[in-house]
Amino acid sequence: MKILYLVKQTDDTLNKFIEEHKKANDVTVININENKNYDEIVDSIASSDKVISW
Repeated sequence: MKILYLVKQTDDTLNKFIEEHKKANDVTVININENKNYDEIVDSIASSDKVISW
């Protein structure tokens, strides 16, 4: 499964979730405060099976 995390900032709890998902899935993390390439973000959303915003 391809999982996309859209985050504003990371913390310990989020990092634990990401590490667990990475064990069995293809995980991408996009920090929306740093990445302003909206075309890339929309493409990533469309190509993911699951999108998690944090």
